[in-house]
Amino acid sequence: MAHVVVVGAGLAGARTCAELRASGFDGHLLLVGAEQDEPYDRPPLTKDPGAEVGLAEVMGLDVHALADEVRLGTGARGLRSSPDGLQLDLSDRPVRADAVVVATGAEPVLPADWAGAGVHVLHTRREAAGLWAQVRPGTRLEVVGGGWIGCEAAATAATRGARVRLREAADQLLPGKVPAEVAQRVQAWLAGVGVEVRVAAPVRGVAPAPRAAGVSVAGSTGAADLVLVGLGVRPSTAWLAGTGLALSSSGAILVDAWGRAGVPGVAAVGDAAARWSARSGRHLPGGHWTEALNAPHALAPALVEWLAGGADPRDWRAAPGPDPFDPVPYVFSDIGGRTLQVLGDAGLQAPTDGVVWRESGSGWSAFRVDAEGRLLGVASTGRPRDVAMVRRILGDAGSEGIRVDRAALADPDAPPDRIRAAAAVLGAEG
Repeated sequence: MAHVVVVGAGLAGARTCAELRASGFDGHLLLVGAEQDEPYDRPPLTKDPGAEVGLAEVMGLDVHALADEVRLGTGARGLRSSPDGLQLDLSDRPVRADAVVVATGAEPVLPADWAGAGVHVLHTRREAAGLWAQVRPGTRLEVVGGGWIGCEAAATAATRGARVRLREAADQLLPGKVPAEVAQRVQAWLAGVGVEVRVAAPVRGVAPAPRAAGVSVAGSTGAADLVLVGLGVRPSTAWLAGTGLALSSSGAILVDAWGRAGVPGVAAVGDAAARWSARSGRHLPGGHWTEALNAPHALAPALVEWLAGGADPRDWRAAPGPDPFDPVPYVFSDIGGRTLQVLGDAGLQAPTDGVVWRESGSGWSAFRVDAEGRLLGVASTGRPRDVAMVRRILGDAGSEGIRVDRAALADPDAPPDRIRAAAAVLGAEG
């Protein structure tokens, strides 16, 4: 009987268990999770503190029905290969496995000298409960970092009556994620719910406020009652040191389009993985909800195929039967009652990139187009059909990209076929 261990009991880990069973895996399945809580969904933690988040309740993912053994509150300490397969060192005992799926997620970045009373991060269910229990009308909350987490939590706190100030070191919110013009509109959303936003305002220190209750943020006037640090996350992969696994600069495990890592039998999904994308020509970080939800659908059948063939290390890198997983990257965020959808590479990365706006009474879309007229991505609110259109266009694009008609792109009434009719695959024009 084959033995598979899934390390990480979040969405990616739970979905991996479900997809393994759906792919016909009938061996022994062990799910290990470092947190004591039953598997839950993270996005509502910043947006709707009172929402039900249990995966069994909201998505029907009952890991106890899927896995032969579920061990919560158990961390992973190390992994090594042996002639007998993989040896996984857990916090209480070692286990042997034919395959290990790393779904350990990520952990918030918090400078060591910032930690202390009144300083919060928001990544786990318990961290969220600890923060929101203290946010009430009149609470002075300082949010450090204007990324997805910072923007969402700031808006939520303001709608609960808190006095919120958000500080971002870059000269715009959501740096690298959306164009500056989109960031300005997001900033207006935040201002609309009462958040004071300061960009180009780096924070160099957080400490207990002298002679006053609360927390002092370097560069700010007055003390805050609470500080939420949203400086991003790093993959939780330090326990894999010495395994020979290739990691990205951020610490994510480099995997192929099916989620397989360089060590036979080891795979990774979710925040812990950086997946190879032939579409993009590089490894893409897996730190988005949709990646955790969908990547196991490609990994599981590939893993089951390898195990059914005898788990021969020499076959690990062979292309499996299932199609590779290479979707157009997608993320959505709820900020101040608005939903922002980002598809593809919507952030301006080159000085020659431009933004084409499409607006109507129902919302707007900001299309990123490079100097050659190639469509690269979109940031949109209130126009889901625009997002669907870009998904189809980018999904059909080869490595050379697709050029679009800017005038048609800007016309809110232009049908997709008009844009596509004017689009030419670069390299096919002779």
